[in-house]
Amino acid sequence: MIEVKCPKCSAINCYKQCYRTCTAMYYPPIYENGVNINPDGNITTVVCQCTKCNEIFSYQERYGELYEQC
Repeated sequence: MIEVKCPKCSAINCYKQCYRTCTAMYYPPIYENGVNINPDGNITTVVCQCTKCNEIFSYQERYGELYEQC
């Protein structure tokens, strides 16, 4: 799970997702020894609301990891 911190109250992973958007670049699978070496590199932006202080904030994820907190 990605660790997301509220920029206002610093609560960690205490949020509800309002909506998500994603870039739409196609990453064709390229296999080497049965392993895909060209994973989906699209960036997903998630807009959230903190359940502790109601602050609305967003973060971006790529390759299933936190890419940038906005």
